[in-house]
Amino acid sequence: SFRNDGLKASDVLPILKEKVAFVSGGRDKRGGPILTFPARSNHDRIRQEDLRKLVTYLASVPSEDVCKRGFTVIIDMRGSKWDLIKPLLKTLQEAFPAEIHVALIIKPDNFWQKQKTNFGSSKFIFETSMVSVEGLTKLVDPSQLTEEFDGSLDYNHEEWIELRLSLEEFFNSAVHLLSRLEDLQEMLARKEFPVDVEGSRRLIDEHTQLKKKVLKAPVEELDREGQRLLQCIRCSDGFSGRNCIPGSADFQSLVPKITSLLDKLHSTRQHLHQMWHVRKLKLDQCFQLRLFEQDAEKMFDWISHNKELFLQSHTEIGVSYQYALDLQTQHNHFAMNSMNAYVNINRIMSVASRLSEAGHYASQQIKQISTQLDQEWKSFAAALDERSTILAMSAVFHQKAEQFLSGVDAWCKMCSEGGLPSEMQDLELAIHHHQTLYEQVTQAYTEVSQDGKALLDVLQRPLSPGNSESLTATANYSKAVHQVLDVVHEVLHHQRRLESIWQHRKVRLHQRLQLCVFQQDVQQVLDWIENHGEAFLSKHTGVGKSLHRARALQKRHDDFEETALNVGPTLGIVQSPRPHPGRFPAPDRLCAMDAKRDVMSTTDQEQESHGALLPL
Repeated sequence: SFRNDGLKASDVLPILKEKVAFVSGGRDKRGGPILTFPARSNHDRIRQEDLRKLVTYLASVPSEDVCKRGFTVIIDMRGSKWDLIKPLLKTLQEAFPAEIHVALIIKPDNFWQKQKTNFGSSKFIFETSMVSVEGLTKLVDPSQLTEEFDGSLDYNHEEWIELRLSLEEFFNSAVHLLSRLEDLQEMLARKEFPVDVEGSRRLIDEHTQLKKKVLKAPVEELDREGQRLLQCIRCSDGFSGRNCIPGSADFQSLVPKITSLLDKLHSTRQHLHQMWHVRKLKLDQCFQLRLFEQDAEKMFDWISHNKELFLQSHTEIGVSYQYALDLQTQHNHFAMNSMNAYVNINRIMSVASRLSEAGHYASQQIKQISTQLDQEWKSFAAALDERSTILAMSAVFHQKAEQFLSGVDAWCKMCSEGGLPSEMQDLELAIHHHQTLYEQVTQAYTEVSQDGKALLDVLQRPLSPGNSESLTATANYSKAVHQVLDVVHEVLHHQRRLESIWQHRKVRLHQRLQLCVFQQDVQQVLDWIENHGEAFLSKHTGVGKSLHRARALQKRHDDFEETALNVGPTLGIVQSPRPHPGRFPAPDRLCAMDAKRDVMSTTDQEQESHGALLPL
C-alpha cells in the first residue's frame, strides 16, 4: 500500500512550479477534493502533454476514498482568452484519471451571451457551470477556498511542492528500504542448506556480511525524516524555517501511512535481527552437520577400504606354524592400526551425542549416521577379533602338530633301540621309562587332536541368525579345513604307528620281567629244598620204637609235609596231586607269576609252630 509506481512531483516539477493547477487540500460540500486552475493569460503556451501529466499527477494527490466522491474543478478564466476553455475541458475529459463531479468556470468580467450559448452546446461527461467569484462561495465553503477566490484556506504553493517532494522522497526511500529488508527476510526464510562443508562455510561468511547490511540499513535516518515530516504536517514545528501548512487534508491523510511505514521498518528490522540469529544458529548447526557427515563419510570409506583389504586373505590360516605366525603378526599389526582409527570413530560418536543433546535440527539424521557407523565398526571389529582368534588357534595347532611330528623319529627310536635288560631292577626302570614315554606321546597327541578339533569347530560352525549380517558370514574356509584335516590325519597315522611300536616293546619288557620273576622263584624253591627239605629228611630217618614214638614221628612228618606244601604256593610253584600220604610230592611244574617280585620265605609264625622241625 506504500508503493507508488505512477508519476512523482519530480516528474512534473517544471510545470508544477508554474502553478498551472494545484490541489490545495480543500473540499467541496460533498467532501470531494478541489482541483484549481488559477487565472493566467498564457494557457495556450502550455504543452498538452505536460498538461496531461500534471492533471494525472494531481489526481493522485488526495486519498483514494476522497477521490471516489469526484473532483470539483475550479477554472478561473479571468484574464484569459475564452476560446482556451474548451481545450482545457477536453484535456480534463480525456486525461484526468479520476471522476469529475462538476467543473466550475469563473467567467470573465466582460462575458457575451453568444459565447455562452456556443459553449453550452459542447458535450462533456461531467457537469459544467459558469459562476462568478461571489457565486463560487455559495457552492463551496469559503474556508475551503484559497484567498484568490475570497476564501480563507491557507495555501503556499512553493511550500506545498517542497513538502510534497520531501514526502515522496521519504516514501520512495522508505519503500525501497522496506523492499530490501523484505528481500533479506526472504533470504533468511530459506530453508535449504548447503550440502558440503565449503558451501556451509561460504554461506556463513555471506550470512555475516548480511548482518552488516541489516546494521547499515538507514532506518534511524528515515525515522528522523519521517518524524520531521509528521511534525510539519501536524504543525508542531516549522518546515524549512517557514510555517507549516495547516488544514491540509491531503497531507493529513498521509499521517497514518507515514506512521505505519515507520512502524513497519522498525518491526521488519527487528524481525530481521531475530531471523538472522535463528538462521545463524541453523547455519552453524548445518556447518557442524556437514563436518560431522564429512568425518563420518571418511570413516565409512576407511572401514570399507580396510574391509576390502581384510577380505582379500581372511580365509588363510597358514599351512605351518611359521606361516601361521607370520599371518598372525601381519594381522596383529593390521588390527592395531585399525584400533588406532577407533579413536576417530569414538570422537565422531561423541560429537554426534553432543549435537543431539544440544537440540540439533537434524538430530534424527545424526543419530542414524552415528548408529550406522557404530554398527559398521562393530562388524569390522568383530571380524578382526574372530580372525585373531582363528590365527591364534591355527598357530598353536600347527606348533603342537609340528612338535609332535618332529618327535616321532626320536620316539620310534626310543621304542625300538637297545636290547632287553637282564636284571629285574633294570627291567622295572625300563618299564617305568617306557610307560612315561607312552604318557608323553599320548599327551602330545591329545593336545594336537583337541586343538585340531577346536579349530575345525570354529571353521565349520553353522551360521546363526544373529550373525547373518557379519562381515565373515559368507567366508569359505573349506581350503583351510582340508589343510587342518591333512595335518590331523598325518599326526594320527604317526600316532598309530608309534602306539604299535610301543606296544610291541611293552609286551617284550613285561615278558622278560615275568621270566626273571619265574627264574628267581624257581631258584628260591630249589634253595629251600636243598637247605631245609633234604636236611630234614636226612636227619629224621627213624620210624619209632613204640606206637607213641611212631605217632609222634608221623605227626612231625605230617607237619613238615604241610610246611613243604605251603612253600610251593608261597613261592609261586604249582604242584601236581599228591600220590599217597607220607611222601613229599616232587614239583612237576613251576610258573612265574607276574605279580611276584619279592622272594617269599617262611613266616615267623610258621617257624614257631614247627619248632625244631624247621631250622632257621
